[in-house]
Amino acid sequence: MGTRIEAIIFDGDPKTAALLAGLPTVAMTERLTMLPVTEEVLCRLDPGAIGDEHIPDGWNLRRDVAALARALSRDRGVLYLFSETWAGPGVKESMAWRQGQLLYGPSGTCDIEADLEPGYQLALGDDAVNAGLRALGVRAIDGRDEYATVGLDKHRMGEDWLS
Repeated sequence: MGTRIEAIIFDGDPKTAALLAGLPTVAMTERLTMLPVTEEVLCRLDPGAIGDEHIPDGWNLRRDVAALARALSRDRGVLYLFSETWAGPGVKESMAWRQGQLLYGPSGTCDIEADLEPGYQLALGDDAVNAGLRALGVRAIDGRDEYATVGLDKHRMGEDWLS
């Protein structure tokens, strides 16, 4: 079994976030909110928007989603992440902004050498999503990594967050 989550996680009051009207968000922690990237979200984005020209071709991070994340970051910290596993090993990508400025990434990691893409690093104990969460100020607690600390391990698929 595998997992697949593509999401935007942001800090601050979700009521004041510059989100497209009607997009469903999920409270993650007291200070973090998630916007799962679903087909509904993708259909409402400007397909020509370029959120960051640094995203390498062939990566899972989408430039139109990055444009939304960067716009959302004008008054807060925002992380755009992609995480996919297949019976254990997987790939993770992330990038973060604060006040419209690139804060972290883009970063891509994988668990096995066969999954290396141009620009990826082998995870070797740390991965792109955990590092991106740290850039937003998340600190791992109780022997868990940052991913589990904010509860990203509660659901295996991004759409499951909305049910």
